[in-house]
Amino acid sequence: MSFTIGQYYLTPMLLMSVLFFASSCGSDGPFQPVGEAEEERIKDALDNRSFRQLLPSKDASPRKAVILDFFDGIRVWAQYSEKRHAVNEWEIAAQDYRVLKIGNTSRIGRGGHNPEFMLYLEVPTFTQQFPTACEDCVDVSGFSVSVRSPLDNNRISFKLNDPSRSLPSPFPLFESWTKFKEDEYFD
Repeated sequence: MSFTIGQYYLTPMLLMSVLFFASSCGSDGPFQPVGEAEEERIKDALDNRSFRQLLPSKDASPRKAVILDFFDGIRVWAQYSEKRHAVNEWEIAAQDYRVLKIGNTSRIGRGGHNPEFMLYLEVPTFTQQFPTACEDCVDVSGFSVSVRSPLDNNRISFKLNDPSRSLPSPFPLFESWTKFKEDEYFD
């Protein structure tokens, strides 16, 4: 695989832009990359799990739905439906992601502390099924997922970040902390 000089500098510049944007929005300090051990701990806690949120409910019309799954990287699937028919349906996927933290997270797992992390998707792809099928027709380079208390199953919550407001319906959605229902999978 070969890289041009522009590609070599684009990824770090994009990451720095995300860090700058996130630091200007964070109330507890700027987002920073975590160490390898901490990143592995967060990824292990999320690996092979799936979370969903349906608004207002599963059988409602209209309905907005989002699924976050951490099987083979990260995937965010979204759908807006009316009368049980998808009007908009798309997904963002990445084989890997980086974990950034905000403020001091040295007290992870100790009472009363809700550490906040941002999951920055590396080389995300966009695929739309409805209303018209397309691939990479929306720029999703700034999209990220924030997660609070990823090691605590009773307190884990998510926030979806689309700073460029480029995502189609049902977004904007879940811009504040939301507890997603975890799906149960059986072998």
